[in-house]
Amino acid sequence: MKINKKLIATLSAFVLLVSGFSMTVVAETFPCTGVITGDNVNVRAGAGTDREILTQASKGITLTFYGKYGNWYMYKRPNGVEGYICGDYVSTRAEDIASRGNISGGDRVVQLAKQYLGVPYVYGGSSPSGFDCSGFTSYIYRQLGYNINRVAHDQLANGVPVSKSELRPGDLVLFMRAGNTYVNHVGIYAGDGMMIHAPQTGDVVKYTSITTGYYNNCYYAARRIIH
Repeated sequence: MKINKKLIATLSAFVLLVSGFSMTVVAETFPCTGVITGDNVNVRAGAGTDREILTQASKGITLTFYGKYGNWYMYKRPNGVEGYICGDYVSTRAEDIASRGNISGGDRVVQLAKQYLGVPYVYGGSSPSGFDCSGFTSYIYRQLGYNINRVAHDQLANGVPVSKSELRPGDLVLFMRAGNTYVNHVGIYAGDGMMIHAPQTGDVVKYTSITTGYYNNCYYAARRIIH
């Protein structure tokens, strides 16, 4: 029987193509790390666009996912509640995770801090179950690989000083009451005159202006940890 070499070559190429495709659709192993690739992506209570929106995830945030349901990745939110993100806005590729969406270090600080909005203030707290002001700032930076001092006043010794007019997202902003000689509060500058912070007992991690009211009046200094 005469062998058609052209046909064999074509079939071989097809087999290789199918084999390569099969490798790309092998089920992912969980838990795995993924990075958010879209802006302000909805986090839902279940796997579907008809499910309640719980919060939003910002571009460049990395999350640990524990399963995939259809095209929806599931992760555990800081309060332990499951959140689901559409796979169209998630990448588990190592190169994408390494680049973290090509956003600046300071923006990564803010985007991570946003994930803990609503967590209750707990005096002495430094975990997602509850934060005080410096417990919150030190925890956020620690997650990104930066070890800063635990106490608000001691965080003056971290980073480099920056003026209020030169603040960038991610900078530490520190406050001192009139007549005091020590810093009593610290937050993370989020841009547009706002900070994210853990304010006081009975409150939660939230946005607050540093250009009006109490925090404008007792603003003391700022420190840049990530340049």
